Amino acid sequence: MKNIAILASGSGTNAENIARFFGEGNKVKVALVITNRRNAGVIDRMEKLGIDTEYVPNRVWDECPERIVEMLRFRQIDLVVLAGFMHYVSPVILKAFPDRVINIHPSLLPAYGGKGMWGHHVHQAVVAAGEKESGVTVHYVTEIFDDGEILMQQRVPVLPDDTPESLEQRIHKAEYELYPRAIAAALRRIGSDPEERTAAENPGTPGGSNPPAVPKSVEQEWAEVLKVKYEPSGASVPPPVPGKPDEAIRPALHQPAAPGSPVQMPEREPMPPTYMLWAVLSAILCCFLPGIAAVIFSSMVSSRYNRNDFEGARRASKWAEIWIIISFVLGVISASLYIPLTLVGL
Repeated sequence: MKNIAILASGSGTNAENIARFFGEGNKVKVALVITNRRNAGVIDRMEKLGIDTEYVPNRVWDECPERIVEMLRFRQIDLVVLAGFMHYVSPVILKAFPDRVINIHPSLLPAYGGKGMWGHHVHQAVVAAGEKESGVTVHYVTEIFDDGEILMQQRVPVLPDDTPESLEQRIHKAEYELYPRAIAAALRRIGSDPEERTAAENPGTPGGSNPPAVPKSVEQEWAEVLKVKYEPSGASVPPPVPGKPDEAIRPALHQPAAPGSPVQMPEREPMPPTYMLWAVLSAILCCFLPGIAAVIFSSMVSSRYNRNDFEGARRASKWAEIWIIISFVLGVISASLYIPLTLVGL
């Protein structure tokens, strides 16, 4: 299992896009999201997806970056992904994760990069300069802002009637499409020799390079980074992030494999028993409150399993079983006491 940690400060649309993209597989997952803002929108987004989120104030990032390193190592993080993270990443963290911290920037670096060039400031500068083209760059993070090695770039035209706001919308769509592919490429590079880093990773050049004439599909990118053969499952594709182009970003992981395709996916482990029938019966016939608890945990089994949280599904199944037993035992005790107490009352 490859574990990704996302650092985010804002609403978390990019983080959600990444989490949903990798959420259908069982080889890569977003294991942790860290934010430096207590009320950041990314917290609610990740909570809905069942992804652990930690709030770490700026003081810790500045004074005790070793604590961040400990958090990442405890989760066995392979790659740190910045998605709208608005704080300086300490050299202590970069040294602990060399060539394993990447960021996405809303321009074709090195143009419109550096300190102060972020978000709408970039788009305002691009439109004001009358540029005909902008784009998105994924690069490795270094101690100097936007100065690390470029991993991937994608061009976005600047239209004659563009405003910073309209350009920003199209840039966001390009980010949703490019970032998961770049993450796959970065994971593939971990532990490989420089000679093995092929042109399929589409590294950028200082002026920005065009995408390959026949780019690899998301399916191919993911298969290579996982270094496994897989066969698309029949699960449904997760709903898109609002504003994300459906066909451009949603992976083709669930389409039937072409005849003779070498791509095969290992089978998912079976879902633990839900005990739903027994839980309902225990709530009706035995003891109501423990029975309701059993029903709640029973319903959690399938929901967690469908999010590929297999360990959570197993725990929910176990707790459902425990509450069914408690309900049954309390029901038997109540029935046993009812008859003697009734006789005494007579």
